[in-house]
Amino acid sequence: MSDHPLPGPGSLCWRLLGQRRMLLVTGRALILEAALPAGGAALARHSTYRTRPLRRLEVTLESLQRVTYGDEDTRSREFDRIRRVHRHINGTDDQGRRYDGLDDASRTWIAVTLFDAMVTMERLGGRPLTPAQESQLYDEWRLIMVSFGMADSAVPRNVTDCHQYVASMVDEVLEDNPEARHLLGALYASLPVPPWLSWCPAPLWRAVCALAEAVMGSVLRADLPPTYSSRLQLPARRRDRALSWLVHRTARWCLAGVPVRWRYLPLASAALEGRPAESRASRRRIPASHRHGGDARPARVKRFFDEVLDQTGDGFLAREDLQAMARSVCWPLELTDEAEQRVYEAFDTWWAQLAALDTDGDGRVSCDEFVAGTLSEPGGRPPSGLLKAMAAVFDVVDGDHSGHLDLAEYRRVFGPKLHPADVARGFGEIDRDGDGQITKSEFLDALGKFFTAHSDTEAATWLFGRS
Repeated sequence: MSDHPLPGPGSLCWRLLGQRRMLLVTGRALILEAALPAGGAALARHSTYRTRPLRRLEVTLESLQRVTYGDEDTRSREFDRIRRVHRHINGTDDQGRRYDGLDDASRTWIAVTLFDAMVTMERLGGRPLTPAQESQLYDEWRLIMVSFGMADSAVPRNVTDCHQYVASMVDEVLEDNPEARHLLGALYASLPVPPWLSWCPAPLWRAVCALAEAVMGSVLRADLPPTYSSRLQLPARRRDRALSWLVHRTARWCLAGVPVRWRYLPLASAALEGRPAESRASRRRIPASHRHGGDARPARVKRFFDEVLDQTGDGFLAREDLQAMARSVCWPLELTDEAEQRVYEAFDTWWAQLAALDTDGDGRVSCDEFVAGTLSEPGGRPPSGLLKAMAAVFDVVDGDHSGHLDLAEYRRVFGPKLHPADVARGFGEIDRDGDGQITKSEFLDALGKFFTAHSDTEAATWLFGRS
């Protein structure tokens, strides 16, 4: 952590970062991040933004809010958590260029795009920051960047240097790539229905997504730096600029007079009002439950592939998908490097087994290959690699080494992903003897039944939410 106190109440960071209007400029920031050389490959191979864009955005914004609005201990834990996650983001893109999640140059650019987003939000909203305010905001944000562990020499010294840095990056470094273009509009065409809109008919939701793609594509063309838009050969048209003006000004006008709780994102509003923050899962509505007749395994295993395994959303499994799963497991836990490494190694062992399901030899596993291979296990046994990976997860969640999980520990793994009612119901179903504890054998047995039980009434169907 820095020797200097980080921004607190009254700072511009506090006033700007947690506003809901930040959602409108997050797309601009993500495109600029993806446009880094090899940045698109890192995003495509290690992020879940294609399959779970809303949850990915929610997790990212909550992390930023913990860094900005949390106390010193919360901030320190969040910095450690982010560093652990990025330690596993590395590889080589199709052109042979390496990327590394802990590279100072990449991390600096990503952090600067968030500063740029705050400045852009105010400018597009019609109330641009004064030069003095911009300088103050950058000084506050620079403290956060350095506290995160970035080399002081890699971070622009002041707001003037920052503007020069952004201009040089946009003019000379950023590139055109498929991920940047996907973020520029196509992402919105395939948004999943959020749980609180589960009642929405599919045709209506598709129409909403098509409208979102058209509107956000137009707004983003207007909001991107003109030099980069020209490089994409997508210069802003007059109607794009008019729509951007309307969207940003309307958002500011609509939110200006509402209470803090509505104007700011949840963790930010809780900090500003001095009240406890509500967890992400507790804000979700319970999804509808469905029962299947006959053998429910094929549909259940396919759902597991689509909603749990295929983290990158390309319809195939590769090692990167399991690495993303490991990150998702480790993210809510405060693990030592050794404990976290054991989880990643267990998931690598699972991948080595999954790779054997690749019947066409293309180096990846399709949904059909996964379902067929899983259901053909001798004696209907669950995948042994999965059980080993989940045993490793059980061990690291069992922080007190008691040999069992209580409800609080169980919630640390599944709580962030499921509604609290589903978490409690799943725990109660898996706890066969009703002693308020889940042993490793109970946990793994329930997981095994997820893949072997013909009926959808088994306890394991609650492990990953209602089917």
